[in-house]
Amino acid sequence: MAKNVTQWFTSVGGVLAVVAPKGLCPVSLALCMQCGLCCDGTFYGSVVIASDEKERLGRVDLHVVQQDDGSTTMAQPCSALRGCLCSVYADRPASCAKYECSLRKKLSAGGCTPEEAIAKVEKMRELLAAIRSAFDCPPTTSIWERILSLEEPTTDEGKLVAARDYARAIEAVAELLEVGRADFEPRFAGGGSR
Repeated sequence: MAKNVTQWFTSVGGVLAVVAPKGLCPVSLALCMQCGLCCDGTFYGSVVIASDEKERLGRVDLHVVQQDDGSTTMAQPCSALRGCLCSVYADRPASCAKYECSLRKKLSAGGCTPEEAIAKVEKMRELLAAIRSAFDCPPTTSIWERILSLEEPTTDEGKLVAARDYARAIEAVAELLEVGRADFEPRFAGGGSR
């Protein structure tokens, strides 16, 4: 698979179009176009931005933030994510361009079939849907931010209600972490930086 992918997606008259460069594994491209988990806040809470990219990324309307420690980051879910596609793919951060999840590497190396890879993405999407539904989390909000914002019940009755209402979602979070680590990102801990 080509490592010098400069552009997969471009805007043509305001419409997102796919441009596959020579040497790019079309199967990997298809997987990425159906996934987007590395950009939607599932695996990462932020993306580290190189200092020389800050101005350029600001011009393409990516929300870049200077942290107290001097580092520059971009919050996830990414503001450029449209479904599973990047609307600023040609101008994306270098850390995004370099990133390749374990599943994509495995697929590119022939370690799994496209159907097996898509099934893993679909499983993650199913778990995310259960989590988002139970915790009333909109797609533009990280599930991790939403979970952390939940207030702990102060009464025994409130604790019983929360345990009942959130039981399936808590199981889904545990399974999401397990599947995520096994198939996508071994370092997956929920909301860290890339």
